[in-house]
Amino acid sequence: FFKRTNKFYISLLLLILLFTKIHFLDTYKNRYKDNENLQKHISMSRAAEAFKMEENDNGTAEDFPPMRAVALISQPASLQVSASPDTFGGPKFSKATGAPLGIKPLTSKSGAKSRSVSAVRREWNEANWKVSTLDPVPLDFPLERTHREIHHASATTVADRISKTLRLLSVEAEYDGQGNKAKCKTSDMVSFRIRLFAGDENLQQPVVVEIQRRSGPPSCFMRVCRKILDGAEGAEIVAEDVPARKKMPPWIKKTPVSGLKCIQEAAAKREPEAEANSGIYKSLDLLRSKDKDVNMLGLENLCLLTNPLKTRPDIALICCKAVIYGENSVEIREEIGVMLQKDAFLPEEFEADAMKELFEKCRHLALVLLSNVLELTSKDGCLAESVKSEKWFAEFLIPSLLDEVKSFESSSNNAYEAACGLTCLAACSDIARRLMEENSAVEDLMSAYSFAVRNHELLANELERSLKALRRCV
Repeated sequence: FFKRTNKFYISLLLLILLFTKIHFLDTYKNRYKDNENLQKHISMSRAAEAFKMEENDNGTAEDFPPMRAVALISQPASLQVSASPDTFGGPKFSKATGAPLGIKPLTSKSGAKSRSVSAVRREWNEANWKVSTLDPVPLDFPLERTHREIHHASATTVADRISKTLRLLSVEAEYDGQGNKAKCKTSDMVSFRIRLFAGDENLQQPVVVEIQRRSGPPSCFMRVCRKILDGAEGAEIVAEDVPARKKMPPWIKKTPVSGLKCIQEAAAKREPEAEANSGIYKSLDLLRSKDKDVNMLGLENLCLLTNPLKTRPDIALICCKAVIYGENSVEIREEIGVMLQKDAFLPEEFEADAMKELFEKCRHLALVLLSNVLELTSKDGCLAESVKSEKWFAEFLIPSLLDEVKSFESSSNNAYEAACGLTCLAACSDIARRLMEENSAVEDLMSAYSFAVRNHELLANELERSLKALRRCV
């Protein structure tokens, strides 16, 4: 009897312990789920606050990924820079990752509201770069590989170094001091942006310089980007004496292709005039198109045909003469005239950045074409005779080039190409000098020169040559 009773109580005790354990596990599991849901809700609330999400009718936050430009003005975050202060300048190029290491959310001490999205459309009209307090890198903002960390230098010092480097490299720049940004464009139409950040918001050190390419050849961008980053660190930058398009590429030898031993005995298949005429006819077919992007290809082809570094010098001279007094000169001049008319071919509905950039490129290429043609024909001696016989120079070309020089603030690169054309005209023709004086060329050139000495090295040097050529006849 006692044995049976003990077995019964032992079994009952085991059942009680088993049910107690099951109940404890269920209770712990429910509490763990509640805690996990609470943590998710807190994380979503913080993310919604950081990225300014809006809630729908059901109370669920909808995530709208911000554009890169909008991310620049989103909730800031502190950046813990990994580079040692002993390493001057930090890493040369850092590989972009999904999110920078060491970034922590930052709460605003002042409690001020974040800037509105309309701040991205701020006017870029400051003459020089006067930076304000730098913002840290925004949350989840991957920096470009073309960035550099500058130690032992204030933001104002770095901005002054960059603006000086841009002037020496003859890069057209518009500054936004409030946003600590710069909008830049080179003479070969490479567009990029420069942005300054602070590694630490309180110390404002180190200064992070980011350069982002927007359009243009990557090789041309990297050539300028390295010099800008070196200049931001305080390195000595040599001023550009000629634009990139007038330089012999480093991979081309001094010996022309026609002088190579392997093809010296090979007979030319076509004459230079036939080659030049074929290229001009193909360019005209592109210029006759109604599409502006096709017109740009035609202008690029003509610029290459008239550049002795891109084609044979004899073919380039033939193409330049064809623009001045050839059988197709009238049609080519009309196309150039359309490109140089300010905003005449830009309807109001084409205010988009892509269309505006396309028209700006066409305008710049038209000025480059004129610069190439006037330079080669002035050296050949046929330009002076054409100025005497052709009314197009007095009625259109010289006034248009002077108008471009007067627009130096809006486009220094275009003003430089126009100044090159004016220098060639003034150096070879007394009639051209007289026409330029009648159009108040000296006053316009002096006004542009006072701007160029502070902002554009190539333009300043070319304006000096133009003024010397004009004053030589006084």
